[in-house]
Amino acid sequence: MYTKIIILLGLLIPAMAMAERPAMSDRYEEPEQAQPMAIESAESEAPAAEPAVVEEVVIQQVSGDVIEIQAGETIIINPLDFPRRGMSMDKVQNELGRPLEISPTVGEPPITAWTYADRVVFFEHSKVIHAVERR
Repeated sequence: MYTKIIILLGLLIPAMAMAERPAMSDRYEEPEQAQPMAIESAESEAPAAEPAVVEEVVIQQVSGDVIEIQAGETIIINPLDFPRRGMSMDKVQNELGRPLEISPTVGEPPITAWTYADRVVFFEHSKVIHAVERR
């Protein structure tokens, strides 16, 4: 008999606690609407507290190749075995000769690309990090 009472109390106590909670619609608070900013004209009589801060935005134009592919199409870029990762610029130049084009250094750490007739070699500082077949 006592077990039946304990079970009933176990079921009733959570139900009573839920009954005391406010409904979701009572708890929801609408977000405040953004107020429009008033723009004062230069003829305004109120003195400006602080001078306006002007930030300069620099936009750098980047160029490159555009490859158009269809959905599901795969582009295969074959990594090359030579030059190997970690080789110096001097050793690559001794083995492959002067590159056709040397790209300007980009980013931190500095990354440079040397373009040859059949491959592009990427360097971080002065060491090879990657070499791919040129198309």
